[in-house]
Formats: sequence, C-alpha cells, structure tokens
Amino acid sequence: MKLAGHAFECEIDLSHTDSEGWMDATVKVKTHRFHGAYTCTIQKSEWLLLIETLKNLDLSVGKKTELKWWNMEENIYFKFKLSALGSLEIEYKFSPENSRVGPVLSGSFSADQSYIRTWESSALQEVGNAL
Repeated sequence: MKLAGHAFECEIDLSHTDSEGWMDATVKVKTHRFHGAYTCTIQKSEWLLLIETLKNLDLSVGKKTELKWWNMEENIYFKFKLSALGSLEIEYKFSPENSRVGPVLSGSFSADQSYIRTWESSALQEVGNAL
C-alpha cells in the first residue's frame, strides 16, 4: 500500500497471511527529513478495518470528519481529518515496537480528497496480494 501526500510517503508491504490471520508488514516511511523502515505484524482483520476507514472517509467527502486507525500492536497509527472543503490533514505515528514503550516517528502531512480512493485501492490490492 502506498500512502502519500505533501512531503510524505509511506509504503506498507504485507506478507502472506498465516493460519491465524497475521501478516508481516514492512513499513517504509519518507518525510522531508527522515527515511526509515521497520517490520511489524498486522492481522488481516485490522487491515480490512483500515480499508473500511478509507471507504468511510471517501463517503464523508463534503463533511467535516475525523477518523482514526491503528493496528493492535500500536506500530502504525493514522488520524484522518477531512474538512468540509475536501482538504485532509493526516497525523501519523510509526514505531517498530509498541508506541508506548519504543521510539516513535510522529507528525502530520496534508493532502486533498482526490487521494482517498487511490489509498483505498492500494490497500485493497495489498491485502489481495497477501492472500
């Protein structure tokens, strides 16, 4: 999955799902002053909730909306703030460990509503590759 906006790029590649629904995720993050990568685990059900969050964000275009998503292990966190005019402010946190006990990269980036369907499509494609 690729998620990008102003001065921000994130790519999350999922492994095949194991018998319990877990996938290894390789997370690559690039901001204007930071480049890094780490691995973590995500359950398929959590990934499907991310896709649902992006669908709900798309359905909310034209309304002020705030939606959040994070994985159970707290390695990835997104807070999507959509204005009524279609601008997005996305807060993020990335951590190779649980974000309460390890180092965390946090910040925000901006985008507009035209990115949402591309992110959703990319997330769907990534989970399809993991099956």
